[in-house]
Amino acid sequence: MPKNPVVLPAVLVLALFSQVVLAQAPRNVGFYYGHEAPVSALMAYDWLVLQRDRNSTSRLDTLNDAGVAPIAYVSVGEMARSHKQFAQLPATARLGRNTGWDSAILDIRQPAVRAFLLDRLIDPAFRAGYHGVFLDTLDSYRLTQAGQDDPAAFVQALATLIGRIRERHPDARIIINRGFELPESVHAQVDALAFESYRRGYDAGRKRYRPVSDADRQWLRGQLDHWRDRHPDKPLIAIDYVRDASDAPALARQLRQDGFVPYVTDPDLQRLGPTEPQRIKREVLVLHDAPDGLMAHSAAHRYGGVLLERLGYIPVYRDMHAPLPSEPLDDRFAGIVAWWEGGAKSRRVCRWLSQHRGNLPLVVMGRLPPDRNCEALIRSDTVTLPALPVTTTPRQASVGRFEGTHLPAMPDSALPRAEGVSSWLEITDAQDTTFTPVYTAEHLGVALEPYLFEPGPEDERYWLFDPLAFLAEALGGPLYPTPDATTESGQRILTAHIDGDGFVSRAELEGSPLGATVIMDQIIKRYRVPHTVSVIEAETSPDGIYPATSAEAERIARQLFRLDNVEVASHSYSHPFFWQIIEDGSRPLPVFADYGYALGVPGYKPVLQREIPGSIDYINRRLAPADKPTNLFLWTGDALPGERALKAVRSAGVLNVNGGDTHPLPYASQLAGVWPMARPVGDELQIYAPVMNENVYTNLWHGPYYGFRDVIDTFRILENYQRLKPLSIYYHFYSGTKPAALNALKAVYDDALSRPVTPLYLSQYARRARFNYRSAMLRDSHGRYTWRGIGAPHTVRIDPAGQYPDLAASQGVAGFHDDAGNRYVHLTGSQPTLALRDTPPEGPYLQQANAVLTHWSRRRVDDRWRIELGFSGIGPLSATLAGTGHCRVIRGASLSVKGTGRPVQLGAPGKNVNSATLECR
Repeated sequence: MPKNPVVLPAVLVLALFSQVVLAQAPRNVGFYYGHEAPVSALMAYDWLVLQRDRNSTSRLDTLNDAGVAPIAYVSVGEMARSHKQFAQLPATARLGRNTGWDSAILDIRQPAVRAFLLDRLIDPAFRAGYHGVFLDTLDSYRLTQAGQDDPAAFVQALATLIGRIRERHPDARIIINRGFELPESVHAQVDALAFESYRRGYDAGRKRYRPVSDADRQWLRGQLDHWRDRHPDKPLIAIDYVRDASDAPALARQLRQDGFVPYVTDPDLQRLGPTEPQRIKREVLVLHDAPDGLMAHSAAHRYGGVLLERLGYIPVYRDMHAPLPSEPLDDRFAGIVAWWEGGAKSRRVCRWLSQHRGNLPLVVMGRLPPDRNCEALIRSDTVTLPALPVTTTPRQASVGRFEGTHLPAMPDSALPRAEGVSSWLEITDAQDTTFTPVYTAEHLGVALEPYLFEPGPEDERYWLFDPLAFLAEALGGPLYPTPDATTESGQRILTAHIDGDGFVSRAELEGSPLGATVIMDQIIKRYRVPHTVSVIEAETSPDGIYPATSAEAERIARQLFRLDNVEVASHSYSHPFFWQIIEDGSRPLPVFADYGYALGVPGYKPVLQREIPGSIDYINRRLAPADKPTNLFLWTGDALPGERALKAVRSAGVLNVNGGDTHPLPYASQLAGVWPMARPVGDELQIYAPVMNENVYTNLWHGPYYGFRDVIDTFRILENYQRLKPLSIYYHFYSGTKPAALNALKAVYDDALSRPVTPLYLSQYARRARFNYRSAMLRDSHGRYTWRGIGAPHTVRIDPAGQYPDLAASQGVAGFHDDAGNRYVHLTGSQPTLALRDTPPEGPYLQQANAVLTHWSRRRVDDRWRIELGFSGIGPLSATLAGTGHCRVIRGASLSVKGTGRPVQLGAPGKNVNSATLECR
């Protein structure tokens, strides 16, 4: 197999994989030797061969959690001189040299060489958590005189090595590349056979693609016939190469018809091969020029991220200052967004973008750098500063009528003159020259400052046009169906979570109870919705900063965590204010943080191990019930964890939430005040709080203390923008210390519960948000959609202008509900399949419910419909079935039909309906 001359042959690791999936024959096997592909784009493969030194443990863990089995590449016949283990080879191990790849051919006959491969390469991969090997260069011995003189000795040595791998790792997946000459006893021990160039190949010596001759294919077919006859249950994996990626799908289909598991790629194995079902590209490459480590504050992330999420895409952020991607793009991305704020590296970036122009939709936003390469990129002959005064002419309905209404009268930057485009806004200057700062064209969108936002006081911004419509037009439209984390069973999700701050503060109430006691008695016990409750260990522990209060605090914490509507969370040990300082341990204290960078625990400097797993261990040992351990970690302070901190949380087996700054208000930024749902950090993922806490609404507790009432306006704005976020009541225990704050909190709960909602724990929301970023969407030849990722979708949005779920052709699809300008489809089960139609479904379907749908099936029995369903909730069940006017319960004593008529109303007194059967007409 072609190898990367720098890193190949390298050893890769194999991740643990569920025995259920491993027991199944893979439908899609990938061979990806790069490192730049988004992890979600790799989730369409069942087995995935990777280079070990090009993949982090975080990435491999994520793939494994998504049901992908990573397989380690191991070259057994050669080792590249660039390999980090090359210098440790036994002195007599080198039998010859492969000059084409600058590698040494190994004398596999020597026990010391086989021991080296096992002890230094293969076993370490398994110890790292990988679960299989792809053995390459099995026949390299043929390039040496010794191999030509005595091939049987080398074949026997290979057989011994494979036998030892199987002996040491009996559950491993072993794939061999060719190895036709190996004895049948060896073939019986491996799980699959791969081979190259069945129809299209690559000549590495001449560096050219070539068709495979009939004679070569006939010889190869003869070798494979033996394998098929003796091992019909083991996959044959065909790896072919094409220059033009557009040729890959047809070739892959042909190879599948030939009876193989196909993989069609480039000779460097960096282009992702087609899958069946086909992966729908949801990832968008987002380039920003924020300084190092400040991506979270870039306009591309703050303002662009939520727009892309809303349109169904996954933003993948890259720093323009860093090296730009060198691998293929059109195999993994649906488009590119380049958002300049300072013009960083403009010439280099624009030259790079020009190489991909035409292959992918491109959106340029912000301030166009003054460079000819950038001007050509946006199809403009001239980019100049207009002569004042100017007149503005909107050419699209939302321009000047969306949020901002005052278009700039004095542009402060050069603007393009674009011909043959769909203009959204035109500027005519004093010399009667027309400029176009906002426009779209085929595979292109351009929106430049100062025509993005109308500025307001205190960094407030108001979009001057509809950015969702603009991005949809530039990228080719919204991507449907879209996983959704705002809605469950057709109703808006409601979450409530409490940071531990103020747990031990005394309330300004009779008896001066702890703030935690007030919140427990007057909020959590009164409002029977799921609550996520956290503590700060240094505040509650007897070894912390308040030892005199510790006994009372721990007692209340135990009471809180025992409540049946509370899940347990940690808010760290010492409440760090600046997570990046802890991340690398070397940054100086920020000059504006003279008060420190955590709570003042004597003699303690914050470290990740103590803050994250240490605080979780404390809570589990001393506070949480044995059957209800810590489920989340809620970020503190600036809530900007680095990759190491995020990995520490994930490794502790809990989810992470907090951060972002979503708080749109009538008198402040609205759409521009909405942050994305998540922040990728390397191969880790931070889940932002859906809505900010009462700190923002009370001016950091400087007053007014009733200010959190304004979050009701935030909820309304988010709903008016087609439900950008769930209802999320997020606050601190401080809210229990001030009567005005407590009354405001009650008003917020009362308002939220006056609406149709489905209450969820914050961990449930976090899993749904994570799925949006950690999943691949697939579409089969019949147009049916499935998903592969960490978890499964519960709700997807489809086009409300003509798409409906086809319940008869779907699986795990219960119905739909139209609300907030969207059409929400309800899914259930671990592998739902969604088919669509252009007319409403026939017969009964679930319209909405206030609980999570746990299972659903529907079938015709004579002239009636038989429905089996289940729900899991937090309070009495209320559900609605549409498409029918009469139903009766034939199994499930707790479920009842309320009244008669259309639609049918269902109810149950308990929070769960494990299983029930309805008969409907």
